Amino acid sequence: PQQAAYGLAAALKRMKGSMAPGRTDSHLSALGRGDVIAWADAQKLPELGPLLENLNALVGGIMNLPQPAVQARLKNVSAFSDAQLAIYPGDAASEDSRYIRHVDNEDGKNGRLLTCTYYLNDGWDARQHGGELRLFEPDQRTVKADIAPVMNRLVAFFSDASVPHEVRCARRERSAITIWYLDQEMHMAYHKAEEDGQ
Repeated sequence: PQQAAYGLAAALKRMKGSMAPGRTDSHLSALGRGDVIAWADAQKLPELGPLLENLNALVGGIMNLPQPAVQARLKNVSAFSDAQLAIYPGDAASEDSRYIRHVDNEDGKNGRLLTCTYYLNDGWDARQHGGELRLFEPDQRTVKADIAPVMNRLVAFFSDASVPHEVRCARRERSAITIWYLDQEMHMAYHKAEEDGQ
């Protein structure tokens, strides 16, 4: 797994030149997000294959846990998104290399049910480099956890308003891959409504 992580990190760096600034929802300021992103699947980026295989097995296991609350929240998972490849440039002199507090599926309509983020940052020291994923309680003020984006670490959390989160300012280049597990029908309806201007 560690070797695959390094291969994936190298592939991400090769794609950096084709990445574009991350888009925010209309209610977030464009200044609130400082990453560049690209979208890929395993055909476009074969190095994603092992990650997707392991992640699908893990999520399948989570969905089958004997915990009714978890099963209820994930029962409509029917697909997963393409991988969002993200690089925060890292700048010790600026506060721009961050993503302000947000929710991945704030109004419950875009079909995202579970957020899975995988980190590719070798030698990361959060005290020196910052860049932690900060998870909040639903009140959006109380900090639940700060998670350093170290190499080969996976973080999974519900995409709804129960887990507001932010990326704290990174002072070194920070790479991550995020995949969302979706209610496909709801996800497609959401994007169709967006295209239709509704």
